[in-house]
Amino acid sequence: MPRKLKTIASSVSSPYHPSCASIEILPLELKLRVVSYLSLSDAHNLACSSRSLQNAAESLIWSKVDMTLPVDWDKRILLWEESMPDWWEVEELSPEIQDILVNFKSTMDMEGGSIGTRSQQKDDICWNLRALKFLTRTKQVYRALKNLPSRSQWVKELRIECRPPRVSKLGDLLELIEVIKLVRESIGTLRIGTPDISSREGSRELMDVNDYLKRLELTSPHLSRLHTLEFNLNKMPPEIEIANVLSTVGVSNTQHLILNPRWTSCARADSPMAKQIPSLPSLQTIRANQIHPMSIPTICRLVKAAENLEGIIVDWRDAGYTWGYSSDLLAEAEMKMLQEHKGLRRIEWHGGIQARWWFEKICQSGFDAVEILVESQAIECESETFIENIFMPPFPALKTILIPCRTPKWYRHLSPPDWAKAPPPRNSISPHVISHLRDAPNLLAVQFSCLSTLTIEEVSDSVQWCDKRVNGVLIRSYLNEVTGEEFYHLRRLELLTVQPKIYDSTYKGQYECMKKCQGNEVDHRWVDHLSYKNAMVPPPILKKVYKCSGEKSGWQIPGRGLALPESAWVVLRNWRVKLPDKGIEGRKIVTRRMARDLQ
Repeated sequence: MPRKLKTIASSVSSPYHPSCASIEILPLELKLRVVSYLSLSDAHNLACSSRSLQNAAESLIWSKVDMTLPVDWDKRILLWEESMPDWWEVEELSPEIQDILVNFKSTMDMEGGSIGTRSQQKDDICWNLRALKFLTRTKQVYRALKNLPSRSQWVKELRIECRPPRVSKLGDLLELIEVIKLVRESIGTLRIGTPDISSREGSRELMDVNDYLKRLELTSPHLSRLHTLEFNLNKMPPEIEIANVLSTVGVSNTQHLILNPRWTSCARADSPMAKQIPSLPSLQTIRANQIHPMSIPTICRLVKAAENLEGIIVDWRDAGYTWGYSSDLLAEAEMKMLQEHKGLRRIEWHGGIQARWWFEKICQSGFDAVEILVESQAIECESETFIENIFMPPFPALKTILIPCRTPKWYRHLSPPDWAKAPPPRNSISPHVISHLRDAPNLLAVQFSCLSTLTIEEVSDSVQWCDKRVNGVLIRSYLNEVTGEEFYHLRRLELLTVQPKIYDSTYKGQYECMKKCQGNEVDHRWVDHLSYKNAMVPPPILKKVYKCSGEKSGWQIPGRGLALPESAWVVLRNWRVKLPDKGIEGRKIVTRRMARDLQ
């Protein structure tokens, strides 16, 4: 009996499960997967009862330290909502700071709980409070790291503001400097700036980024593991400022540069503002998000300075600008900086119709070493993501085109505009498209995926591929059962000989022009003889067709240049007449020219 009471007492006193409990025996990966399916409160309760899960959560929580304040900082939980006398006593607030809190509280009470239209006095009070919040967050992070020093080893990403407004005294930055001293040896990603800060307060400190980093002691001798530098500013500094920051944090270590601007200055290569950028030997990738066309000259000069650059990612998805006046922003010399780069292997180009126009202009020549191209134009309406509208630049070494697509589930449940109702690639691959793709001497695959980061090597080794034939083209389809994402991979780009017999009544002598998609009279592109009205030939019918020609419909035999006998055409005609006829509209595939006309 005493032993039993002792066991009960010990279990009550300890909030954690014993080490032999079932939840403690589970692998850590399985625990984290279970937590991902729980609500926030359930996950918190589970972490409170499992010591091993709590330790794992510590490493995840402290993998990123964010010292920036959110855009809606003034709408979050307010400081005075704490028990003010007790909180002031613990924090040892000075009378000056207490006055700031009292004044801001009275201002909020007058405005009904919101900032409202700010006068100069109210604006000063708001920014003083923001500086106070920043100092409070810095103090909290410093205390947490000091209480458990092992947390500093888990920090992989650090986010700091570009000289926080109203925080300029060195004494105000002492605790931030102490935090940086604890984590700088382990961080791999450094993010500078916060979006949408007041232009009056934030942009005037823009050119002091380099000096600010030196004051914080974020310099190359201490950042041995740094590999990614990210700018998140309202305005992107000139490329010479970016190069200076890279030299401060360590040019020899930084491999990835991420730019998140909403505007940048336009300085052509022949302009006095376009200074010579020092060499960036370690830089491997450049990513530019939400760029304006005026950013292109800056990107070109950065690419030229990085002689070992392997990949560039350009995102034009910010549609809040006028594009008509920007057609002459890119000079010939700047285009050659991109086209003549010797090490560029991968290009990702995201955006709408105007982004497509810029890409076609830049890719008229050059890019001799590019092997992988990721295209995602007009992803909002899917008009440019299907194989019928692929743009294949004349890159001599191009091997792979990756096209991020939404899943067929999205396609079935969303009503796109009329000009975007091109069928998915599995049901519509026209012969002229295959001929167009064959013009690339080294092209191996066109991959339709839902993830732009997917690589051919990652999916080619998968055992879940399903080999099938669509319109005479050998296609490998892959279905991720967990996420529902589907991938289409044209492996060998083979197509059966297209015979005009099945469409004799509708071609009206225009078959050759339609097959090559030439001439102004061609308003639509026709599917080939193994699909009709977006309906794929069923496997039993396809098997009969190949049986008539003495071939098999297996993956190993592509049926290259196969001429079908009359008996095979009879099988196809019998299958065709059983389908409901919807007229020409049922056989139309939208072209890029039609899409632009219908804008």
